[in-house]
Amino acid sequence: RPGTPAGQRPGLGRLVAEGVRLGRDPGVALSYAASFVARADLALVASFLSLWIVDYAKDVRGLSATEALAKSGAIVGVAYLVIVVGAPLFGWLGDRMRRQDVVILAQALAAAAYLSSLLVSDPLGPGMMLVAAAIGLGEIGVITTAGPLLAQQVPARFRGSSFGVQTLCGAIGIFVISGVGGWLYDLWRPAAPFALSGACGLLVALFGLAVRRRVTPHPETAPDLAADRNA
Repeated sequence: RPGTPAGQRPGLGRLVAEGVRLGRDPGVALSYAASFVARADLALVASFLSLWIVDYAKDVRGLSATEALAKSGAIVGVAYLVIVVGAPLFGWLGDRMRRQDVVILAQALAAAAYLSSLLVSDPLGPGMMLVAAAIGLGEIGVITTAGPLLAQQVPARFRGSSFGVQTLCGAIGIFVISGVGGWLYDLWRPAAPFALSGACGLLVALFGLAVRRRVTPHPETAPDLAADRNA
């Protein structure tokens, strides 16, 4: 099918405004908020978790840089292993529960996992493995649940603008939480970025609980949702 002629394509500003306007829908707003936290969660595991372990291994345990990186790789590897295993779980839940409820569940799990990092005094101890596993499960939950919720709330003709704004919210989340979290890492403690992300996730879960009964799938997507649940 031929594409839309260039002269008839809406401008970037109009598409962004369209996506923002869709945020008046409670389900779309919840998806945008969830994306803000989800993308930041992904960035934290890739950066601050490794940094925390390496700093502790070198400064407290006196390990070499190579040994510290090896310890970091083992613990971060646990998180990513759980991510691989947990992805199908949240896909399965998404077909059997209301999508806003799955988002709330994922945000609550992620918040608990990230806040539990405040209990870790030795990031090389066995407790850190459990926290890393919980963080991995929470991370994949928040990443995989926001998109399907948005897809059920928005008609096909607005999908591009809505997913664009959702991605923008994720980028802002990375910028804000990573920036403030890095400042708190130096000012307070290494677990601070995770605690900040956990607090944000908890706020999103509470927002979801407040609006969950007002989230109604768009009529255009309702038949597909019913078919998925009956499959």
